[in-house]
Amino acid sequence: MDKKIIFFDVDSTLYSHKTNGIPESTIEGIKLAKQNGYLIGLATGRSKLLTSMLGIFDKIDFDYFVTINGTLVLDKDDNTIFSLPCNKESINKIIDLTFKHGLNICFINRDDYYLLKDEDLRSHLGYDPLHIIVPPKKQYLNEDIYQINLFCEDEFVSEFINETSEFLSYSKLNDYGYDVYAKDQTKATGIMHLIDYLKIDKKDTIAFGDGHNDKEMIEYCEIGVAMGNAIEKV
Repeated sequence: MDKKIIFFDVDSTLYSHKTNGIPESTIEGIKLAKQNGYLIGLATGRSKLLTSMLGIFDKIDFDYFVTINGTLVLDKDDNTIFSLPCNKESINKIIDLTFKHGLNICFINRDDYYLLKDEDLRSHLGYDPLHIIVPPKKQYLNEDIYQINLFCEDEFVSEFINETSEFLSYSKLNDYGYDVYAKDQTKATGIMHLIDYLKIDKKDTIAFGDGHNDKEMIEYCEIGVAMGNAIEKV
């Protein structure tokens, strides 16, 4: 048969933050899919480092990784298939607005993540429910940043969007944060780059997800599956 690939979101799709794990039935189902010739892809808003904190890679043997909302696509040996970091002028605007409003942000690059300021309540409210360790403060050194986590309530975000929407997209992370990444990139665009690289037809794609940043890939893939806990628009 033609190569087929299944993409899985992480948070509240593969991984339950209520039980702090992956159901054994899910692990066995994915093993069976691999035995039947399906490729298994991760499609997440997280980086590989942030995904590894959940212990997922000890349970599931992924073939490909669509990470950071489609802006960094990797094979299982960490070779880059597609890469699009954030616009650096826009990063500096976000830094200025963060100080203006007394907020905090986290920078996510390929292999690390760190806060602009010391850890605070908002960073814990953003990360603790996702079982992400709040990182230390480090200096931004103008390196490639693939995502910024903006820790703020909805009332603040409109000014950030107005100042940077030419180059950056915003997706709801949770009640206390937003994912910020390269304009018009989504898990769906990451999947497009990957299946083009692999010469896989779109008709041979399946995606599972539940959250704000899963909508595009569920629409794009031939079979899109919304989890029972999915938000209404998904």
